[in-house]
Amino acid sequence: MRDFTVEAYRQTLNAIKTAGVGVFGVAKWVGERPNCGILLRHDIDRKSQNALRIAQLENEYKISSTYYFRTVKGVFQSDIIRRISDLGHEIGYHYEDLSLAGGDYDKAKELFSKHLEQIRAVAKVETIAMHGRPFSAYDNRNLWKKFKFADFGIVAEAFLSIDYSDVYYLTDTGRTWGQSKANIRDHVKNGLVADVRTTFELALFIQKNTDKKIALVMHPERWETRLLPWVEQRVVDAAANIAKVLIGGFCRWNMAKQRKECQA
Repeated sequence: MRDFTVEAYRQTLNAIKTAGVGVFGVAKWVGERPNCGILLRHDIDRKSQNALRIAQLENEYKISSTYYFRTVKGVFQSDIIRRISDLGHEIGYHYEDLSLAGGDYDKAKELFSKHLEQIRAVAKVETIAMHGRPFSAYDNRNLWKKFKFADFGIVAEAFLSIDYSDVYYLTDTGRTWGQSKANIRDHVKNGLVADVRTTFELALFIQKNTDKKIALVMHPERWETRLLPWVEQRVVDAAANIAKVLIGGFCRWNMAKQRKECQA
């Protein structure tokens, strides 16, 4: 069976339900601080229609999760955001304003406020998650080194407001659930590593670790059942992975060079 299809994700949802594992969106996780369970989040970088399919599938299983939307053209679609919200899912802002502002913090703050209100005009928004933008020099989380997201009525940032020290953080970034050099920013620092690469292995891991905390971060753009779109996305992911590995290598080389020059 092909991986990264809606059917493959259905197997994961079956495993979750069979195991009786609790599933939480970001706001609910931060509010309840569970001792175990699954923190389920979707970052909508592209293809909002795919997000709706995933949201409808989760609704079949009576599972609610969090969907983070960018506000760029082609992603921000009011009707889809509203429909996902109506299914009982949490809507959040997938912000990238420091990158959009070219590192200008004051401009980034203005953009953040504007884009946040754009999404709030469609659905309630209490939490945010940075968009990694691996080809940008700026980490969007750094915006909160100068400003406070609480001043915007935001209760949590998905990376900064959660203690991941005892959480297995699994993301499909790089088109794998395992560790990948193509994953530049979508990760957390802890010593927990799961022996998982495929979605089918993920289902087994969940069933064997019902007493653990597991964060699942998905990008619906790559979850496609139709063969041609699935092949197209696989090619796009492969090309992007190569580019991100090269960029990551250059950044590490440049940092090492700078350290060597400072020591000299």
